[in-house]
Amino acid sequence: MAIDEADPDETMPPMVGAPGWTPMRQAAFIGFFEPMLAGLQGPKRTVLYGIKVDGLMAGFIRMSLTDRPGVVETGMWMGRTWRGLGAGKAALTELLHEAARNRIHTVVADTTPENKAAIGVLRKLGATIRESDKIYAEISIGPAYAGDLDK
Repeated sequence: MAIDEADPDETMPPMVGAPGWTPMRQAAFIGFFEPMLAGLQGPKRTVLYGIKVDGLMAGFIRMSLTDRPGVVETGMWMGRTWRGLGAGKAALTELLHEAARNRIHTVVADTTPENKAAIGVLRKLGATIRESDKIYAEISIGPAYAGDLDK
């Protein structure tokens, strides 16, 4: 799905070399995401969630532990077909609920100034935005996301 629906640099950190989904970039994609499958206790301290729309894989969102207690970092990418349909906002909302269930109080993210869609979603969900060479966002998880934590 990533090969058909996204550019490599939209899914993982940029690489040097020929553009597009070269064999080297495909291997790097697997190498980047595979360690995340071990979850929060694994080497990347990350849990990776698939985003589905109408039963089809549309992208991924992740939640990674940081060195700051109670703070996780997130990132996501969506396939072109599903961009602008609200799936990114829905996925981030679910991630905020999951973070709250895990007693996380803050979710942080960064993106590029050109990524207007991501910035818009972050703002809609109450992120405090700080701009420099990148966009840095911080969402404080309050009672709206916490719900009944004993469930």
